[in-house]
Amino acid sequence: MPPRYPTRIPSRRAALILVLAATACDDPFAAFLDDVPLTPTEVTLYDYVTGRLEDPPAFDIVFAIPARVDQTLNWDFLFRIRAGVPELVPFSAVADSVTDAGLQATSERFNTVLEAPEDGYTLNAGLPVQPGDVLIGRSRVDPNNFLACSRYMKLQVLDIDAEEGTITFQHLANPNCGDLVLEPGTHGSL
Repeated sequence: MPPRYPTRIPSRRAALILVLAATACDDPFAAFLDDVPLTPTEVTLYDYVTGRLEDPPAFDIVFAIPARVDQTLNWDFLFRIRAGVPELVPFSAVADSVTDAGLQATSERFNTVLEAPEDGYTLNAGLPVQPGDVLIGRSRVDPNNFLACSRYMKLQVLDIDAEEGTITFQHLANPNCGDLVLEPGTHGSL
């Protein structure tokens, strides 16, 4: 006669299994998501037209870093002063190819922007900017991610020095592909 095995799971083990199953049903990928940084990072970009070659005029939202356009095509917008007007310009507005990278201005304050919209981004024209302006950015589709999705950020223009040809802004970028949440210390779900 084969040995008999208990058919009941001890109650503590059963409770643990139920808790883990319930947590996994909410968002099974939550353990793999990073939070939006708690504090913004400041960045300075240089005028695309008059800046020195070694000074980055562009910004890469995917990695949340400035980029030099002579070294890479992996950037989402750049800074330029055109006819005396400072503007941030999405990739497709100055390149021969089209990407999903775009910007949109918002009337909200930087701290109150908690989520990026899915639509409404300017893709092929520059957006004039001045100190205090708040914008939301969407990256190109991240080619390194199997989900084929964009990343989102919010930025606030802190200073524009037309004489030096620079713009300084603070930003918070969500490190998770496809996640619209821009609230510091949190993340959404996939």
